[in-house]
Amino acid sequence: MTTRLTTESLSLTVRGRELVHALDMSVVPGQVWCVLGPNGAGKSTLLRTLAGLRAADGGRVLLGGHDIANYRPLDLARRRGFLPQSVVDAFSLSVLDAVVSATHPRLSFWAWGDEGDDAARQALETFELAELTGRDVTTLSGGERQRVNIATLFAQDVDMLLLDEPLTSLDLHHQMKTLHELMRVATDHGKSVIYTVHDINLAFQHATHAVLMDGKGGALAGRTNDVITSGHLSAAFRHPIHGVTLGDELFFRAERLNGVSR
Repeated sequence: MTTRLTTESLSLTVRGRELVHALDMSVVPGQVWCVLGPNGAGKSTLLRTLAGLRAADGGRVLLGGHDIANYRPLDLARRRGFLPQSVVDAFSLSVLDAVVSATHPRLSFWAWGDEGDDAARQALETFELAELTGRDVTTLSGGERQRVNIATLFAQDVDMLLLDEPLTSLDLHHQMKTLHELMRVATDHGKSVIYTVHDINLAFQHATHAVLMDGKGGALAGRTNDVITSGHLSAAFRHPIHGVTLGDELFFRAERLNGVSR
């Protein structure tokens, strides 16, 4: 199978601190990757580097077999989509127009017509936002705005989706809906997905592969079952984490501090 994104000995350094040392990973169509790690480990820095928004400090990132640093911005926008942690609305805009405006890289001659509208409306329907198409984005709640952001990424119809903490501000139902749709576009449409997340159990249940960062340069990458283990999690988060089996499913539980229990 053709590799969509590859890192070769990728190293990342911020203010003299090495966050990632010589990371090798390959992402192919149909895979969903989660990125886990403690606060400050460099999850967002890694994601921005994989998206071509930040230069690697060592090694390189290949997108479609070509160094991502050599892509023109428009060509890059047609190959991959990126959802940042937060989006600032500088002016009023309807929800529909906000989503349509993000589809311009794949429309010829910036022709925002029926094609862009159709893609936007379908994405809004997918994330249960059809009734908000006429709303001003500046009037939305945090959770509603985040769902619009995710719908915007889906409307771009790119092969590679990178999302930085997409579950932020979402209630439980919409967290599960978002993760379901990420798995679906990978499985049914051959997309590749990489997202950062804090919830270990949600990540374990909704990813085929994982990157686990420890904030000291270490980064394990591979199949979810091989990377997300009690031992690896405890080492990365520097806190005891135990696996618990309920029925036929494995969950992870952090050990309480100082023996305090309910």
